[in-house]
Amino acid sequence: MSDERFDLSDDALGRQLAETLPRYTAPGHLRAAIRAAAAPRPRRLPWLAPTLAAFATVLVMLLFVVPRLPRIAPSDPVDQLVRAGVAEHTRVLSWGARLPKIIPAEIPWLAQESGIELKRAFLGDDRLTFKGAEPVYVDRRRGIAIYYRDDDGHLLTYVVLPGAEMKIPDHHRRVQADRYRPALVNDGGFSALVWKQGELACMLISDMVSENDVAHLKDYFVRVRVSTEPAPAY
Repeated sequence: MSDERFDLSDDALGRQLAETLPRYTAPGHLRAAIRAAAAPRPRRLPWLAPTLAAFATVLVMLLFVVPRLPRIAPSDPVDQLVRAGVAEHTRVLSWGARLPKIIPAEIPWLAQESGIELKRAFLGDDRLTFKGAEPVYVDRRRGIAIYYRDDDGHLLTYVVLPGAEMKIPDHHRRVQADRYRPALVNDGGFSALVWKQGELACMLISDMVSENDVAHLKDYFVRVRVSTEPAPAY
C-alpha cells in the first residue's frame, strides 16, 4: 500500500473527513441550550436585594405600627371633650354600660359617685327609650352619662361633666334647636351637640351624621334639654 495518503495536507485531510464521516442533526433542545449558554447574562445589581428588604420593613411598619399609635389630641378644648365623649359612647356601643342604674331610684348614689346631681331627668317618651345611667370618667373629669335608644336603634349618650372653665368658641358650628343654639361637632362618624348649662358641660352624642339624622338629633336634644336639670352635687 502506498504511503501517499499520509502526505495529505491539512486542507486535503479536512475535505476527506468531511466526505467520509457521517453527519447527524443536533436535537432541538440541545441547540436551545447552547444558545442560552452563549447568550450574555443580565448584570446583577448588588444593592437591589437590601433596598427591597428595607422597603418591605418600612411597609410593615406603616401597615401595623402606625395605626396603633395614639392620635394627637386636638388643641381645642371642645374638640378634645367631644373626642373623649365619643370614645366612651363607642365603648358602650361595643360592650354596654358598666353599671347601668335606674333613675330616679339611684339618683342619690349617682350624685355621690359622679359629683352631678339630677334635680330633674328625662326618662324617655314615645321616641326615646331610657336605657340606664352611670357615673363616668371622661376627659379626666368625673361626671354622669345617661343612655337612650330611639325607634331606629340609634344609641344616644347624654354626658354631663364639670365645665366651669370651658367656653364654646365662635368657630364651632351653632345650630338652632327650639330656643337653644348648641354647637354641632363631628368626630369619627359621630355627631355631638355640645352646650353649657350653668357650670356644667353637656353633650348629646350619637352616630347620626346625615342632614336628616341631625334634624332628629336636634329634636332629641330639645326633649332631653327641657326635661333635665343637672347641677354640681357639692
